[in-house]
Amino acid sequence: MTCGALLRRTLGSVTEDVIQDYRPRMPRLVTAIVVGAIAVASLAALLWPSLPMNQDATGPTKVGVIRRQIAGSNMAGRVDAVAPDFEWNAPDGSTRTLSGLRGKVVVVNFWATWCKPCRTEMPALNSVARGSDAVFLAVDLQEDGARARSFFDQLALDRLEPLLDLDGQTTRRYGVVGLPVTFFIDAHGVIRHVERGEVMDQSVIREGIAKAR
Repeated sequence: MTCGALLRRTLGSVTEDVIQDYRPRMPRLVTAIVVGAIAVASLAALLWPSLPMNQDATGPTKVGVIRRQIAGSNMAGRVDAVAPDFEWNAPDGSTRTLSGLRGKVVVVNFWATWCKPCRTEMPALNSVARGSDAVFLAVDLQEDGARARSFFDQLALDRLEPLLDLDGQTTRRYGVVGLPVTFFIDAHGVIRHVERGEVMDQSVIREGIAKAR
């Protein structure tokens, strides 16, 4: 190998090293920030649909909400009185009233997720509702929809219609002072039987419905 060839190879190697050493490089801090931002964005994309603010309004946490009390004569939460009427927004977006259910037997159960007797008796209510043409309304006392819906899902309560009594007005109009309380209302809107405080089994529930027929 001639001296000229060796010199050219040596110079070529030095030139290449110089070029490699001085190529534009991103500082390590900036690189770390960029990689971190990509990771955070990816995680956000995965979690974003599950955040509460992004839940579909018609999703599983949606329950009925009582919006208005309806006045009327002879209304009271006792046997032989007209059941206090109220209006609620149903999960399907419609507006319904208790008086709109005239012609059917209606079972109105007052409950809350913290009520242990409620947890015991509500599966019995659900079982009876499966084989009955009566309407079962479960009025939750001053809790949020997610909590009520979670309670229903845990106990597989698919035949009771949960309603939120957010301000407690409906509960007070019925004279409820302890939970659970269940009113059995006939086809004319008159209360025919009331079960207060005691845990009901299926036979007691069926008896209450029979009294309202």
